[in-house]
Amino acid sequence: MSSHLTEMAQQKKQQWLNYRNESRPERKNWEKKVEKLYTQIKQWLMPLETDGLLRYKEERLPVRSILPGEGIEKEMRDELTIEFFNGETIKLEPVGLEVVGAYGRVDMKLGLHQVMIVMPEKEGNWIFAERYNREEPTLYDFNQANFEQFVTDFVERF
Repeated sequence: MSSHLTEMAQQKKQQWLNYRNESRPERKNWEKKVEKLYTQIKQWLMPLETDGLLRYKEERLPVRSILPGEGIEKEMRDELTIEFFNGETIKLEPVGLEVVGAYGRVDMKLGLHQVMIVMPEKEGNWIFAERYNREEPTLYDFNQANFEQFVTDFVERF
């Protein structure tokens, strides 16, 4: 193995470690925003949960594997699955912080249909974004009416 490759990999590792340390407070802020998003969605769905029509499953999953023995905490993401009475699910998966064109994004998978929930700016509000092709995505306000419409369309396809 060439020493150039080893040296380059060591430099990249150090850059990655530096970035992780510097971005830790920002990642914690992002996690809180995702947690608030999930709380809002659960509040909107509370009548269905109360009637026994759905339940929630929350999981904290690793984002990627990290070299063991380095004293580095694993990056984790909190996923929320909404499971209906018949096993159909809506899955909310945080894609990440600082995604292209936005502060952060959470994907909402309603069966085979996917809607992005995007926070364009750090202190901004969430929006829904739906992409039908390579064109610009269609944007919707993040509100209860639009959320309920996405869920209603999904439930109609059961």
